[in-house]
Amino acid sequence: MSGRFEDRSRCSRPARASQRPHPDRRWGRACGETLNNVRRLVRKLEQRGAAGVCLEDKQFPKTNSFLGGEGQRLADIGEFSGKIRAAKDVQSDPDFVVVARTEAFIVGRGVDEALCRAKAYEESGADAILVHSKQPDASEVLAFARQWRSNTPLVVVPTQYPSVRLDHLVSEGIRNFIFANQAIRTVISALSENLRTLRASADLMSVEARIASVEEIFRLQGADERCRAEREYFDQTR
Repeated sequence: MSGRFEDRSRCSRPARASQRPHPDRRWGRACGETLNNVRRLVRKLEQRGAAGVCLEDKQFPKTNSFLGGEGQRLADIGEFSGKIRAAKDVQSDPDFVVVARTEAFIVGRGVDEALCRAKAYEESGADAILVHSKQPDASEVLAFARQWRSNTPLVVVPTQYPSVRLDHLVSEGIRNFIFANQAIRTVISALSENLRTLRASADLMSVEARIASVEEIFRLQGADERCRAEREYFDQTR
């Protein structure tokens, strides 16, 4: 609830949009993408102990990269580079990482466009470059990596090319990976299988050996620590 309230309060406050005319300067974009909001985002993330942030160079409204990608629009290189500079200038933790994500391949641009954007973002202070692609053979990210003449780390999200081994990507200079949806897909598969079993068997024991114990849930929630705290602080008042 507190997270939802904070999200709502952020969007309800007026945003100071750039004075430059721009055909896409609608309220939603002004709320989510102005320099002031980027700077505020970095401050808030640092306050909450986040290790970094990933900024993406698509225009508002953002949709999933795998849904009609070529119909999506990229941000202006100069504008997005300015956001990266703003993020780096406002950070107080020297270890806070700003990752610049380019969607050049997603919208159908070639490797030259991806490299051009990545270089501009690197020069603006990005600590790492995330290059995204939906090609099932990873040909785009591999072509990019082979032409990337920099020590700035590369990051990929290998969702669409699972058959490409990670050690092969590492051999090509890509050493950072985001497993964006494998966890939730695992949950969906296990949940679906167990519910089908329960429906067919009408027997809770048919899945008991395959699921986490109630005690494990309590352990993950830190229930023991809360019980100790209650004994320490509440028992004294009785």
